Amino acid sequence: MTRLQVLDSPADLLPGEVIATFFYSDVHPLSGPAALLDWRLDGILTEQIRSGKAQGVPGEQLLFAGNRKLFAKWVLFYGGGPWARLTPLTLSGLIGSVLEVVHRAGFHRLAIALDCFDGMDIQDAEHAVWDFLDKDRFHDMEVVLACRGPRG
Repeated sequence: MTRLQVLDSPADLLPGEVIATFFYSDVHPLSGPAALLDWRLDGILTEQIRSGKAQGVPGEQLLFAGNRKLFAKWVLFYGGGPWARLTPLTLSGLIGSVLEVVHRAGFHRLAIALDCFDGMDIQDAEHAVWDFLDKDRFHDMEVVLACRGPRG
């Protein structure tokens, strides 16, 4: 079993029980993997944002059932806070939080679709994932990691 796999694939083609991506409080309209998954889910996240039910604050979680347009059965949009303040350290914390949430929910195969930023190295994200996978309670998790970007 490969516990961590890095792919260069768009979010809607990533395998897993659940695909997670981040959305940000200062990025409107949506962009990157969040925009792609929102589009594939017929604008469900955009509607939540427009109605004031979602804002992209750190730790905010919205889980939606996938559809025939996605490989994953579930999509987790996770609030990342302000994009303008995203650093490798804050991204590492967000990745860890998503792994914790997904594990507590009982999922074992997770795909994480990242929107890479200037100066980001995918290895930073890989290290963040491994920091969690190396813990005993995560022994049964498999993670696919994809990074598209940087944002233009």
